[in-house]
Amino acid sequence: MTATMNYIDKGKQAVPLLKVEDLHAGYGKRPVLHGVEFDVGRSEIVLMTGGNGSGKSTVLKCIYGLLKPEKGRILFEGNDITNHKSSDMIKKQILYIPQKNNYFENLSVNNNLEVAGNTIEDKVILKQRMTEVYEITGLGRHRKSTPFTLSGGERQLLAFGMALIPKPKLVLFDEPFAGMDKDNSEVLLKTILKLKKDGIAFLVVEHEKHLTNYANKVNEIELGKIKNKLFQNSR
Repeated sequence: MTATMNYIDKGKQAVPLLKVEDLHAGYGKRPVLHGVEFDVGRSEIVLMTGGNGSGKSTVLKCIYGLLKPEKGRILFEGNDITNHKSSDMIKKQILYIPQKNNYFENLSVNNNLEVAGNTIEDKVILKQRMTEVYEITGLGRHRKSTPFTLSGGERQLLAFGMALIPKPKLVLFDEPFAGMDKDNSEVLLKTILKLKKDGIAFLVVEHEKHLTNYANKVNEIELGKIKNKLFQNSR
């Protein structure tokens, strides 16, 4: 695969699916990010690695409009989305899966998926996508169950399935393998790799290193700056 296959054409210049330029951000008077720059191409897996407090999750929050950057730009398909509202991101086909609070505890698995598809007007299409999610995640037997009855790994698969309902172009995933057992980790890994082949890009914050050997790019962040960048061919 050549590098140009991961980009869209815009005029005479190749444009990444996502490009982050000179990103500075923090919380109140506490600065966290100091000039972070990287990009994500179509059908790429890009990892953000680093220690706790290094700024990995802050990057995702800035991209998704949950935190306003102090400086820098965020471009999606060549368009500036810096400071756009998080409520606009689903329309742009960008989905964010945080570590916590990524599903509705008082709703059944089926109702969680229906809520995730509330922007889909055609109910036949919604039902088809829900069926696909059940096939991918293996959660079909838990349709009427609430997340409280699921294992930690199954809850994470539910959150992932909810993100897939709107057919995203880019998934922002914060610690996807946290709390997962081996079997569910393998299900999630295989699913991510399949969806990558189908054209979905992933920006993943990860400690567990499940995706390191499969990533197109690995960005190591330290004290709010990209320390190392690794480019490699994924499987």
